[in-house]
Parts: sequence; structure tokens; C-alpha cells
Amino acid sequence: MKVYLSVPMVANRAIERANEMARAIRETGNELISPWVLGELESVSKTGIDIFSRDMVGSETCDVLVADVTSPSVGVGMEIMAAHKAGKKVLILSKKGEPVSGMLRKMEAKVEVEYENDNEVFSLVRDALASL
Repeated sequence: MKVYLSVPMVANRAIERANEMARAIRETGNELISPWVLGELESVSKTGIDIFSRDMVGSETCDVLVADVTSPSVGVGMEIMAAHKAGKKVLILSKKGEPVSGMLRKMEAKVEVEYENDNEVFSLVRDALASL
């Protein structure tokens, strides 16, 4: 499957967690189609890459979107909505006890995974992807 990884990039960035999610995607034989989320932050400029178009196309054309919703992120929310509206599978990851948007909690056709600590992320995402 082509998997789009959606994680907070500006505020609340958790690169170690993102790397574990990416490892789970790859080790289940899936293709990570958003590798830029693991690299340096991109700058938005008039002459640079069109981040909005790239991310919307990725969200709408993937087979499944895997999103870290542990901390609020407008961009992650937009990507989830784009994937949902396009009829894609959506897997959301959050930390137990942390608040998650009511819209996401009530969104149908999603897989919800909760972790207690970061060392569980890899196995939880791996197992959830294997069941899709």
C-alpha cells in the first residue's frame, strides 16, 4: 500500500515518534510516500515547493493515511480531512489520556490506535497496518 504519514511539522514536532511510525510502515512492506516529514523543516516561499498542493495530492491519492494526532496540528487535520473525503483509509495515533478532537473521535471509517509511551508506537502501528 502507498502510505502517507501525517505528523506535526511546525509546533509539537516529535521526530522520534515519526521515525518509529515510518519504520512500521516500511517494515510491513508498505511504501512511505511522504518521506519529507522525517527531514529538515521546509521553508515556505513564493518560489519554493508548493507544500499545500503536494500534501493534498499525497493525502488524496494514498491508500492509507497514518496520522499522529497526539498534539494538535492544523496541517495534520487538513490532511486527514482530504484523505477522508477521498475515501481513503485513515489510521490515527494518539497518546492515552491526551485530548483528541471530537471531530476525529466521531469520524467514521478510521482505525484508532492509542499508546501509553513512545516505545509502543512501532509495534502498535505495525500491527494496525498489518490488519488493514
